[in-house]
Amino acid sequence: MCKIEDKQKQVLLDIKSIADSLQLSIMLVGAGARVLVFDNQLKIPGRGTFDLDFAIQVNNWLDFQAFSRAMTEGLSPLFKATKVSHKFIHISTDTEVDIVPFGTIGQPNQQIEWSDGNQMNILGLDEAFATAEARKIEEVEFKVINISAFLVLKLFAWNDRKAKKDLEDIYFILEKYNDDERVFSELIDELSEEVI
Repeated sequence: MCKIEDKQKQVLLDIKSIADSLQLSIMLVGAGARVLVFDNQLKIPGRGTFDLDFAIQVNNWLDFQAFSRAMTEGLSPLFKATKVSHKFIHISTDTEVDIVPFGTIGQPNQQIEWSDGNQMNILGLDEAFATAEARKIEEVEFKVINISAFLVLKLFAWNDRKAKKDLEDIYFILEKYNDDERVFSELIDELSEEVI
């Protein structure tokens, strides 16, 4: 059973409920995943609070739009939309949620283009989903990216946007993890599968 703050727990349960209602698969990625599969597992204090990032497996933009509508519309919506297509606010906790589509939608080059013309690289998300770990919160099972895939995606993110937080996450894990040889071995395997 995962240990997580109450407000993040509520966001996870609400997102999973919406995804399940549409028969869509969702995976926790980003800092929230790092806290669940790394910080909690090794009892390492990390960030006190964090927003939640998810990747949702969809075939096309119609699937993603249906998911967005289920989140933000209806008699009692759980989320509100923002000016950014993939960012939402969980109404009851005021938690920011970022949701990136992956899967068939990214074919053939593992890139998606948002309605505002911005392109996003989703390379590695299919592989991350295939190796994701199952976690439970209140008997609800959901997928969480594993540490090796997390590091690979952070390296891709750093390459794309050069954000300091990506390097900080990479450094934090490599510094704190007590099984460096296994992580580097898995990291090399993950990266080599991405290189064609």
